[in-house]
Formats: sequence, structure tokens, C-alpha cells
Amino acid sequence: MAATEIPDRAVDSAAIAFYARRGNECAYANLKLMTRVLNTIYDDALRPVDLHAGQLALMWAIVAMEPVEIGRLGQVTLTDQTTLSRTVAKLKKAGLVRVRAGRDRRVKLVALTPAGRRRFGEAMPLWEEAQKRAAKLLPLGEVRALARQVRKRSRQPV
Repeated sequence: MAATEIPDRAVDSAAIAFYARRGNECAYANLKLMTRVLNTIYDDALRPVDLHAGQLALMWAIVAMEPVEIGRLGQVTLTDQTTLSRTVAKLKKAGLVRVRAGRDRRVKLVALTPAGRRRFGEAMPLWEEAQKRAAKLLPLGEVRALARQVRKRSRQPV
């Protein structure tokens, strides 16, 4: 029997029923639900400028640090390399960012293009409207405080 298999006799109907009632306590499930709702709000708001919420968030980080090494961008945004590379590639294809070699040719630097800066600026009023909608659902100050805690604690050794 594989280590992850549970023998049939260990599957207790009462235990399953107990945990089924506790599903709303799951941090992951709750955050995933909130993320889906917020993603829809921001994506809908940003549609006129042909951006998705994740793209705008990454552009925000880029504009704050540009030019920024892609590795550093991933560290700051806590984004895995695959997702980061895919999003940067889409932004590059759209002409919104440029990627160039750093002093060390192995290091890639990313910055917004002039078109990217314009698109970022055009997105800001739409983002403001999305923020207002999000604020009706969540206390944004508390969300920022939780995000700060998570960023800080996720960088500390376990």
C-alpha cells in the first residue's frame, strides 16, 4: 500500500462528516474564493485597457523598481519563475515591457516601455474604480496589513 493510501477501515463516516462541516475554516479555500471574486472585479475593470489584474500587479512592481532584475522581481512579488516568465513574456509580446541583458549577460533586466507606461497610466482610473468595488466587500486596510505580515513572515526561515 502506498504511503498516501488510507485503508477503507480508516475512512470513518463520522470523521468525514465532521470535517465536511469545517470546510469554511480552511484558509486556502477562503482565500481562493476571495481571489476569484477580486480577480473578476479587477479583470472586468481593466478590460478597456486590455490588461488582466495579474499583469497590472506585475507592471506596478516593475515601474516601482525599474530596471529590475527578473530574479529580484520574482522575490519581491513572491512569484514562481514559471508564472513570472510567462507573464513577462505576454507583456513583452504586447510591447509593454522590454527585457535586456544586464552587465552580467546571465542577468535579465525588465522595464516598462513608453507604451507600457502609457497603458499603466490609463489603467489607474480603472484600478481606482475596482478598488472602490473591492472595498465594498473587504476592509482593504486589513487586507494590506495581512499582506505585509505574509510577505514578512514568508521571507523568514521556517
